[in-house]
Amino acid sequence: MPSAPSQQQLAPVVPTTAGAAALPLPEPGWGLEAALAAVEEARPHLPVVVGPVDEVLGLLTTVVLGAGQHVLKVYPPGTDVSHLDRVHAALAGSRTAACAVVPAAPTAHGVLTAARRVASMRGATWAEAGSVLRAFHEEHAAADVADWAPLSRLDSQAALLPVEQAEVLRTARDTLLDELSRTGSDLGPGVIHGDVSPSNVMHDGDAATLIDLDWVARGPREYDLTSASRRFRAGEIDRRAYRDFCAAYGHDVLSWDGLELVDRIADLAGVVFRIWDCRHHGRGLDWLDAEVRLWRTPV
Repeated sequence: MPSAPSQQQLAPVVPTTAGAAALPLPEPGWGLEAALAAVEEARPHLPVVVGPVDEVLGLLTTVVLGAGQHVLKVYPPGTDVSHLDRVHAALAGSRTAACAVVPAAPTAHGVLTAARRVASMRGATWAEAGSVLRAFHEEHAAADVADWAPLSRLDSQAALLPVEQAEVLRTARDTLLDELSRTGSDLGPGVIHGDVSPSNVMHDGDAATLIDLDWVARGPREYDLTSASRRFRAGEIDRRAYRDFCAAYGHDVLSWDGLELVDRIADLAGVVFRIWDCRHHGRGLDWLDAEVRLWRTPV
């Protein structure tokens, strides 16, 4: 692997204020029906012809639909259209990322984007994920995207909790981000994908491309490598797969000073998602008291 450049200091990470998340979590009840209504409302105004919806490809915090030659992604109401358009404008013409082919279309039911549908010939490997990630980082090093804003969804979910619980989670978030702002980066800041895994790599038989570009931002490039390291340390991928990923990218983050902090940020993001998931599906939060006690000491 190539030697790492001298360590660089990261710019301060500023927490996103309440209600300002560019990619908000949907309110309970929002889902497939609303997404289909958004498609029909937007269809007459799109600058490309979109065929009938023929497949549901994903259904969680967004709804992803197959429609002929396109993949349609519907975001919940309140999504920042300018964020989506900025990312796709910055990456336009990319050889390594599957960008939207039309500007984001806001509707009463959600925000719609459309990308070219790639028929993946087979599942990607971790080695291929590492290779296309390295190419993505190099191709888009100077892209004009927003700064990384981890835990931007925390405020919206904390606002629904008892005051004491909310304050513990917000304080934990602020502590983690303050620590991260004082942590160096071996690879230096750059444009990161934000959600790297083989499931976000499409391989059409000729080339691999990254999909799911919602979290593209400017931040420490190590962040894109930490998802593989967490899976390796958790036993979800074996040593060979992890070694191949690192070799393909050209770097291993296991010795990075910021790794533990990024792991903790990922853990807190998991708490935020679980709060949302329970609310979205009508489940209780009886587990949260014990979780909050753990976050009184975030580092």
